[in-house]
Amino acid sequence: MTEPLSLIAVAAAVGGAAGKFVEKAWESGEKWIKTYFADHRPKAIAQANANSASFLQELAQRIKALEDGASASKPQIESAQDHPEFSVALQRAVLTAAQTEDPEKHQLLARVLADRLAAKPEGMRAMAAKLAIDAIGLMTPGQLRLLGLVAEIRYIRPMTPLQADTFREWFDRRFSPYVEVSFNNLDLLHLEALSCLRSIPFISRDLRTILKEKVPFEIEPVILEGPPGSIVMALWNRGLQSVDLTSVGQLLGVYVSDLLTGTTTEFTGWN
Repeated sequence: MTEPLSLIAVAAAVGGAAGKFVEKAWESGEKWIKTYFADHRPKAIAQANANSASFLQELAQRIKALEDGASASKPQIESAQDHPEFSVALQRAVLTAAQTEDPEKHQLLARVLADRLAAKPEGMRAMAAKLAIDAIGLMTPGQLRLLGLVAEIRYIRPMTPLQADTFREWFDRRFSPYVEVSFNNLDLLHLEALSCLRSIPFISRDLRTILKEKVPFEIEPVILEGPPGSIVMALWNRGLQSVDLTSVGQLLGVYVSDLLTGTTTEFTGWN
């Protein structure tokens, strides 16, 4: 089986420790896929290889960013795959990616694994990442966006202080990606089965109060009277007001939010 030319080009272009990382990852990944899909049709195996190559391209860029930003040292990147725990996480990510053509899932898997590499090995973020890798492959794109929406409301604050006259712009930018989100009770049950959230029926939180905690001024009611605010309010009142995200749900929710808004949220207290 031949390594995809695109992946060779990516590794060469990335260079450094990140380039060598992805070369080693593909060498191992090719073997894992061959074993896992041993009794499957040739077309299924070919697609699995293409899917995993797409994921590794995303991962190469993530690892390169860690290297360039000094978030992970060259020795740390070069030796990562020598550690059993990380090697198993990489294997699970490769096999999860191999089973889907969804580019957003590939991007999320790459973010989870890259951040796992930079995180404290036995810290909370590393532990949650292990569960998150499997969860990504077991939920629908809509369920991922649902986690993103709840994380956006409950856990993400503006990265820079806002003024009353700039809040509307921030709010629209952050919540517009969720205007087509829909869910039913089965979605909540499935996410609960994946240990991403828990529903507490006797708790009902006020959306306006939660939003008010993000800024030091009063929020104009009109913001929640038209899209995207009115849509977010409707989804909230349909059951999200009684939902708590677990550590895995928070991790994935924040990653989905970052993916949809083109931002990078800083985690505190996770290592």
